[in-house]
Amino acid sequence: MTIAPENPYPRARHERSCTANFWSGIASVRPDAIHRDIQFGLDRLPFAGHLPRHRHMNAYATIVLAGAFEQFSYAGRLKLQPGDVLINPTFDCHSNRMISPGTTLIRLPWRYETTFGGVYRNLSIGAIESAAARDAVEATGLLEEQLIGKTHAPFPVQDCSDKLAIDLGVNPGLRISGWAERQGVTREYAWRCFIRTFGVAPAQFRSELKARAALLKIASSNDPLSRIAADSGFADQSHMTRAIRLLTGGSPAQWRGTHLFETNAATSARSFIRPRHPGRSAGN
Repeated sequence: MTIAPENPYPRARHERSCTANFWSGIASVRPDAIHRDIQFGLDRLPFAGHLPRHRHMNAYATIVLAGAFEQFSYAGRLKLQPGDVLINPTFDCHSNRMISPGTTLIRLPWRYETTFGGVYRNLSIGAIESAAARDAVEATGLLEEQLIGKTHAPFPVQDCSDKLAIDLGVNPGLRISGWAERQGVTREYAWRCFIRTFGVAPAQFRSELKARAALLKIASSNDPLSRIAADSGFADQSHMTRAIRLLTGGSPAQWRGTHLFETNAATSARSFIRPRHPGRSAGN
């Protein structure tokens, strides 16, 4: 993804400053999806057809100004068009497919987000776009205010792969063979369909969901790793460690030692987001 040289939008701090040294030291095992830095501000995407599966550490918001594309993430298949706002959650893996040329978007920093995010529509993005040209922090605050009390659009179900992704998100312990039988399709067909859409086998997708859930717990609590492994659906701590290494390149102990998510969460809450109204929260 390239940033237009004439970009009038000031960039907020982005991931590179806090993750470059971290990733160079932690990737003792090569993860399945490459890490990509988040470039905040205006971006014009080339019509490249498909962006392979990759991962982001921090949450961020994407505002689509022009063009259309699909994103295949832990939330499922998301279709974006002009005027849409996508909340990308903390630690997400996804691929993208460009539907039209000339896709233009704005990325803004977002708070620590443990849900799978989602697409929001019918917002007044003009005011947010204008604010982003002056100050990304102000733009993020305006966006959060607009999302108070709102819920994301329903996740589209185009075929069985979409439904399987959604169901795995609800229940990462789902047995795929039993799910396929209930849907009236063979396990082999469900696997082929899922791989064609999401670029990864459903078993790996399921393992990543469990690893992500465990990773977020590791970064936000002092609970013993053995307890987190059990609560996250792993047979034991060694299975959790293996899954997290495959997903991130680092071990649970390395992640806990960095306090990286904790730092980013505190930074987002303090610097990027305006205080919420008492008793009100943004929709998931």
